[in-house]
Amino acid sequence: MAGPVVVLAALALLFASATAGSAQFMDEGESSGAPPRPSHFVTRPDLTPPVVDVETPANGTAPGYVFLAPYGRGAQGGPLIVDDTGQPVWSQPVGDGVGQFGMDFKAQQYQGKPVLTWWQGRPHPGYGSGEYVITDQSYKQIATVRMGNNLQADLHELVITPRDTALVMAYNTVQLDRPVTEGVIQEIDIATGKVLFEWHSLDHVGLDESTVPVPEGKPHDYVHLNSIQETAEGDLLVSARHTNALYLVDRETGAVQWRLGGKRSDFQVAPEAAFAWQHDARWQPDGTVTLFDNASDRPGPVSRALALGVDQQARKVSLVKAFPHPKATTSVSQSSHQVLPGGNHFVGWGSQSNFTEFDAEGNVVMHGEFGDGMPSYRAFRLPWVGTPSEPPVAALQPGADGAPTVYASWNGATEVRGWRVLAGPAADQLRPVADVPRSGFETAAALPAPEAFAAVEALDAGGNVIGRSAPVQAPAAVPAFAG
Repeated sequence: MAGPVVVLAALALLFASATAGSAQFMDEGESSGAPPRPSHFVTRPDLTPPVVDVETPANGTAPGYVFLAPYGRGAQGGPLIVDDTGQPVWSQPVGDGVGQFGMDFKAQQYQGKPVLTWWQGRPHPGYGSGEYVITDQSYKQIATVRMGNNLQADLHELVITPRDTALVMAYNTVQLDRPVTEGVIQEIDIATGKVLFEWHSLDHVGLDESTVPVPEGKPHDYVHLNSIQETAEGDLLVSARHTNALYLVDRETGAVQWRLGGKRSDFQVAPEAAFAWQHDARWQPDGTVTLFDNASDRPGPVSRALALGVDQQARKVSLVKAFPHPKATTSVSQSSHQVLPGGNHFVGWGSQSNFTEFDAEGNVVMHGEFGDGMPSYRAFRLPWVGTPSEPPVAALQPGADGAPTVYASWNGATEVRGWRVLAGPAADQLRPVADVPRSGFETAAALPAPEAFAAVEALDAGGNVIGRSAPVQAPAAVPAFAG
């Protein structure tokens, strides 16, 4: 396990000061384990995402893959889909992990079809300036979401609505008696880029609601928005970390209908339901509100994913369920809480580089770690079918006994269940020599005998060929040294 000096040194490298050309996003937290280890693949040496260790094997998990967007210098950052064993399904490098990186990676629906979305851009202390990318199931970029009115999209949230519009937020610094950073929400027509709606926190949330002290020498990030959800009535449920409050915003007027938590709460919150520094507030179909309770911005109290009973008539809030961190630690920043079909809860621990799936009773049914000091702002379990436009990749390497080994991979292909190995004396004289089951992101198969060329065919669950690699040639023998 990395010691405190090692961890702090890594954090210092990872998050340099804004004046040095980079910016801190994650506050210091307790070490969550060993440093990240980059993956290595013979077929794809360009892909080195962090190894995901599944400490509690999946047992009773919901369907779907795990979506992460790790960032940092320990391994490759960027959108990453892994299966229940921690093996990569799709990896997309984005940025250098410090001066530029990707966040808020998830699957959504756009124009009636599944898509992937993520933010990419430049970090600032606690927020970002960039844009959102939308790709189709072949991983081809089909849209870019940028904010209007001279604002840049923040890294915290993109929600695609049923109207094929995007709800996005920005951090905007304005000069009052001193520089103040407000939260801005826009609804943008994805196809045209037109701004359809805009809301500014300074018009509706007072500076006196902030729970963070006014800093010296830099703008006051007084509200720090981090999630938006459109309600069934069309209003907006908004989470603000620096006021410890949720806000229900009237879509027509922009007025705050009520505050839940914080200094001016309109609700009586039961002590066991109290939260602070929270993220990811969502109304659920059963009427509860779920969120992630960071609890503190410093190590100490145990962070929890919460489900709250919200009685809007009586203005009372009760605790329905709590899912504390399995190792009783504090996620001092970031994090997410997702309720899955069937009742499981999936939690990304933000600054703690791990994720957990709980069943409805709170039992851990899966827990994964991917390296201390390389966080993922959110983590999700989501269904996804990927059909990459690029073909599979094969590699041929000499074996210890003289028979070469063929390696096969297909980044992002979710329907591969096996590989057919082809080999022969020339690229145009290949014949099937073996069928092997898929075994993780990269599958290795020894040839029955030495061959000069090889290729692979990807097989689906029915044994049908769904992709074929280009042929590869065995490496030339290295002459013996005669000295």
